[in-house]
Amino acid sequence: MKVYPDCIPCFMKQILNVSKIAEVPDSLTIEILRESAKFISKDLRFDKSPGHNATFLHRIFKERTKINDPYKLLKDKYNEIALKLEPYLEEEFYRQSDDPLSIAIRLAAAGNVIDFGIPREFDLIEDIKNLLHLSFAYFDVAILERFFVPGKQVLYVADNAGEIVFDKFLLKELKRKGLRVVLAVRGGPILNDATVEDALKTGAADIVDELITTGKDFIGIDFDFISEEFKQHWEKSLFVISKGQANFETLDGIDSKDIFFILKAKCPPVAEELKCQVNDLIFLYNKHLLEIKESEDSQ
Repeated sequence: MKVYPDCIPCFMKQILNVSKIAEVPDSLTIEILRESAKFISKDLRFDKSPGHNATFLHRIFKERTKINDPYKLLKDKYNEIALKLEPYLEEEFYRQSDDPLSIAIRLAAAGNVIDFGIPREFDLIEDIKNLLHLSFAYFDVAILERFFVPGKQVLYVADNAGEIVFDKFLLKELKRKGLRVVLAVRGGPILNDATVEDALKTGAADIVDELITTGKDFIGIDFDFISEEFKQHWEKSLFVISKGQANFETLDGIDSKDIFFILKAKCPPVAEELKCQVNDLIFLYNKHLLEIKESEDSQ
């Protein structure tokens, strides 16, 4: 996915938001925004993904503030809230379902949607109940089942802290199908993305066969910056499950690998790329999407 004009104000808003979260003084925030605007005007790569470009803007923030992980307290809070919800989700939804795979996918998607900042557990439970009954714009579970070859490897690319607890149900299902599961998290703090620390704290690392990192503090997956370890597992895996919008932005258009995207389309550019509506829930096989785009192009 390439940069859209709508992405430009979003970049600036991200930097403003992280400055507020980190309680950066207004004077320094303005300097960082000015430097970010300079990057956008001179160095922005329109041939690269939004995640690629946003990474460098967040590095400007880190360099100017010397704050390496501004979302640390929020990530810890989100993990704690999600872990408190986990027993309820498992008992009320996952274990009682006649179709645990579909429920696991829905729970993984719910994790990408809910607002962990809501302080009341009851509100979160109600949100999750509502989400589990929503229809998806795409729900390619039948295609996914074709890839369940015991002994083969799947690479699961995680998204955010808190959300990673909701991924545990799908990780369990993949293991139950006999797959070797490798979980990939960010190689360093960026936004509220899950890192090794989050995978260990939430117990997600205990489910999988191997925990790896993408290599660096990069938003999404950029093959110019991934670790050799990630590259090897990418090539070795029969298929990939990609969580969240940033991973979609950076993996969209790849046809050399079988990828399943789980996310909510949270903005018009992503919805345009997914051929869906803003706020739609997505569980989509990448080659299904490529067929849709090719069909539109031929009309």
